[in-house]
Amino acid sequence: MNLSPARLAVLVALVVGGIAIMMNGFGDQGAAIAEGSDVVQPTDTESPSPSGSTPPAATETAPPALDAQVDGVLIQVLNGTEMTGLAAEADQFLVGKGYQSFTPDDLVDKPVPGTIVYFRTGDDAQQNRVDAENLAAKYLKGVTATAKPLNEALDAVVAPRTQLVVVLGEDYATANPVG
Repeated sequence: MNLSPARLAVLVALVVGGIAIMMNGFGDQGAAIAEGSDVVQPTDTESPSPSGSTPPAATETAPPALDAQVDGVLIQVLNGTEMTGLAAEADQFLVGKGYQSFTPDDLVDKPVPGTIVYFRTGDDAQQNRVDAENLAAKYLKGVTATAKPLNEALDAVVAPRTQLVVVLGEDYATANPVG
């Protein structure tokens, strides 16, 4: 075997480098092995990912589904038709189901063809949407009402704390004549 000084230096460097890696290169970041034991015990530190970035946090779970509420939900019913007394009758029916109501009123821009349940946005927007969809589907007899965010024009004319605004359309008047 021909051990020239250059080859000998490379061989020594490899041996020294290998020993250094074995002693210090792996560290205790992944797991520590108890001396004389085959049991792997986790450490308190997280090992960085190979890319050097922080590992992702625990997988986020979807927020729990919100239950529709009726009791205590503040509504205002607006009549979008020419049928007198329609809003008052619908309001009385909804109060009987558990809703709290501000005084029903007439909508200025009439007629409205389809019934809409508007919900207030903001911090409670998700709950208000669920409540609006529930009211539209369950309590407005004979119509297929839609739920939409409250627009600026209606926001200006309804009570400030109102959570849901029910605008009764011609479809509701046809399905639920007053009398």
